[in-house]
Amino acid sequence: MGRPPPPHDLVADQTLSPEHVDIVGLCQDAPQSVAELAAELDLPVGVVRVLIGDLVDDELVHVSRPVPPAELPDESILRDVIDGLRAL
Repeated sequence: MGRPPPPHDLVADQTLSPEHVDIVGLCQDAPQSVAELAAELDLPVGVVRVLIGDLVDDELVHVSRPVPPAELPDESILRDVIDGLRAL
């Protein structure tokens, strides 16, 4: 599975590093976690976070925060769903 090509106008942008361009290319089809990007690019998570911060400042990527635990479904509901699926 190869990386999608980065958008052409980003490649021509002299202010972006190759790593910045790679991150945008990896995120253009589907959202990616910081850990996924770090693994794909073989870079430390901290470095990827800084690069993403640069891209957010330039409005080239959008960051979504994880759902707060208080908004997640109750564990008992999830267990009931699993039990119901097993009963099928």
